[in-house]
Amino acid sequence: MFSLSDDLFEQAKRDTAHLSGSERLLAVFRQHVEALVGARSLQAFLQQETHAALRILTSRGGSVQPRTVARLADLYREEQRAGSFHPRADPDALAYAVVRVTEGFIYNDAIVAVEPAVEQAAAIVSLLLAETTGE
Repeated sequence: MFSLSDDLFEQAKRDTAHLSGSERLLAVFRQHVEALVGARSLQAFLQQETHAALRILTSRGGSVQPRTVARLADLYREEQRAGSFHPRADPDALAYAVVRVTEGFIYNDAIVAVEPAVEQAAAIVSLLLAETTGE
């Protein structure tokens, strides 16, 4: 599951390389999450093995979530080093918050068969990615 997510994440980074700062970060988020939601293998896994899938995908002690958080934090630091992103929180904490919000909107509703809410997640993530004035 992580390799699928990572491939989609890397593609989103490449596709948004012409952007910078929070604009790029939100574009990467949208493309990555929309691609995940549309991935047939992930949909099948969530439908056929819902509880196991949620445990594997969202557990802090597992391998998927911590690696996803790390990749996202690295991207935040990359934009921060470039001077185009001035986060209000530590990149690691911010990445963890973004991942947890995303999980709530796209995975946890699998239990009750509710469609993933990518736009709602993106609205919350845009608030999390709001920057300081860049003093």
